[in-house]
Amino acid sequence: MQQTNPYNDVKLSQFKMWLHDMATKGEEKHFEVYVNDVKVVPRTNKIEQIDDHKAYLEDTTETVKVFVYNTENSNRYIQFIFFIEKKKPIEHVETIHAPQQPQGLSGIELENRINERLTAALAQERERWQNDLMKREFETCKKDLADAEEYIEDLEKQLSHYKSKKLHWGDVNLGDVASVIVEGMVKRNPHWVAKLPGGDALAGLIATEATTENGTAEVVENEVVFKKKTPAEDGLSEEVKAQLGFLKQLETHFNQEQLDKIMLILQSFVETPKNIETVFELLEIKK
Repeated sequence: MQQTNPYNDVKLSQFKMWLHDMATKGEEKHFEVYVNDVKVVPRTNKIEQIDDHKAYLEDTTETVKVFVYNTENSNRYIQFIFFIEKKKPIEHVETIHAPQQPQGLSGIELENRINERLTAALAQERERWQNDLMKREFETCKKDLADAEEYIEDLEKQLSHYKSKKLHWGDVNLGDVASVIVEGMVKRNPHWVAKLPGGDALAGLIATEATTENGTAEVVENEVVFKKKTPAEDGLSEEVKAQLGFLKQLETHFNQEQLDKIMLILQSFVETPKNIETVFELLEIKK
């Protein structure tokens, strides 16, 4: 593709403005500049280097060609040809008794004034365009900031909610997990539970459940004899109360960090029961 234009500052300014606009839109161009078919500016994307060709202009220069490529290594291009118009020699005609006419602006002066006005208009339009772009970017940033603040506020509410749940780990109620774990452990080891603070009541209840429905159980060490269950004792309310009492004892004697670790240890025992014996031996607990 080829485009032709007269060579002047106006056309060059418009051409460089087009290159700037393409770069702003993410379609940066690479170009080469030739003066009379001689390459004077190698392929580049630096728009300011387009004026380097002026050092090679001479009176005999006829064309300035610019080859524009989409990428640095592309072979496809658009050719812009700028023709330099030759000035015609002024013919001196001697006139006799001709009245002197007032001289107006020369062609160069007129072209310079047009160029100045055009350059000022282009600068004003570019400034307006940049201001509009900055306003749009500012509104986008404000919206992103508002969304981020809303998200942070939501996270703070969730964090406050979870901090208020002392026996929760994520969405898991560690109290429920501990209840299941402790129930299994204490049923197998009521004598161990009795040694814990407040564990006497829970140990007695477990010993009661260990008997048959119509039988009795006797704890020799404490000289306590458990009689046959009454209908009132068939419910689970007392068991639940005893388990909750045990957990409250844990909460009283340990801080939140220690409770979290205890719950994690108990959960590990549920998943891998063989580790119980290892920990037992490591702590050197006497049976």
